[in-house]
Amino acid sequence: MATTHHPAQLDGAPLTRRAWLSLLGFVPSFALAFLIGEGLISLLGYPVGGAEQAPWWAALIATTPALIVFVLPAVAAVHFGRRAMRHGDDRARIPMLLAVIVAAGFVLLNAVSALAIWLT
Repeated sequence: MATTHHPAQLDGAPLTRRAWLSLLGFVPSFALAFLIGEGLISLLGYPVGGAEQAPWWAALIATTPALIVFVLPAVAAVHFGRRAMRHGDDRARIPMLLAVIVAAGFVLLNAVSALAIWLT
């Protein structure tokens, strides 16, 4: 006996799966973001983890590309999730929401940390 699927869910299910798989990208992007941030600070001539604090402009130059790299899996999850929702699969909201929470949390944590260091 053959089972029938709703065509919209059949089209949206692979996209939802891709949205979920995009979340796995946070693992390498986390490591890559730290390598990029610390590498750029070192290239600018400031020791990583040293007593000397890098100026705000150097920290901004190093942090911006690192944060962009970290956020890329969230961009992919939202992209695939929105496409899945257009095809009728509302289950894609969950990986999209998780991706945005993780990315926004990481960015906010870095921003608050930088403000705390520069204000003291």
